[in-house]
Amino acid sequence: MNFYILSPLIIAITSTFLGTIAYFKNRQGKINQGFGFFSLAVSFWSWSYFFWQIADNAEDALFWSRALMAGAIFVPVSYLHFVLAFLGQIKEKKKILIFSYFLFSVFLILDFTPLFVNRVQPELFFDFWPKPGIAYHPFLLMWFLYFIYAIYLLLSSYRDSFGIKRTQIKYVLLGILGALTGASTNYCLWYGIPIPPFGNITVLLYVGATAYAIIRYRLMDIRLVLGR
Repeated sequence: MNFYILSPLIIAITSTFLGTIAYFKNRQGKINQGFGFFSLAVSFWSWSYFFWQIADNAEDALFWSRALMAGAIFVPVSYLHFVLAFLGQIKEKKKILIFSYFLFSVFLILDFTPLFVNRVQPELFFDFWPKPGIAYHPFLLMWFLYFIYAIYLLLSSYRDSFGIKRTQIKYVLLGILGALTGASTNYCLWYGIPIPPFGNITVLLYVGATAYAIIRYRLMDIRLVLGR
């Protein structure tokens, strides 16, 4: 099993595990709900990515390419949801969040059409790499803009926070910056840029940093059955 098959499998397992525990420890908690949905989106992306990598024909590869994008579509908005809950800003930014879910739901509707993922074709050492349709370009722009906005909110709160809250924000920032940097390498081959998705494994930084914040600094006020 090569690196590009193994890394999404590891991410899928760890994201599913951490997200499930966080959600079911406090299903009524807004932070737990937001983090659980974010983990679900990452998990769906990762599991689909794994099945795409082991596909042996173009038809299956195209299906799983579109399936993994269904997860990727909701990654930025679910992360914003988690950040707003974490920072206690759900009520004041409720309209933004509702609009965001509507916007990315439109992209989801387009996902399983050639307007979003047009086809798969050989790129570098990959037999079936997806190629974008016309609707993919505005999606990718919004994908990055939403993460930039969420990071801006975290940085603003970090500047004004003290004590344990400041430390929690630091680890949440560390995780998402590492994950975002690595995951961004996926988009190069979509546009024919010969850079493979070697950074995927850094998505584990989000898992590791968040797990550490949960265990060490009581993020979400839960205790995991894990040793430090």
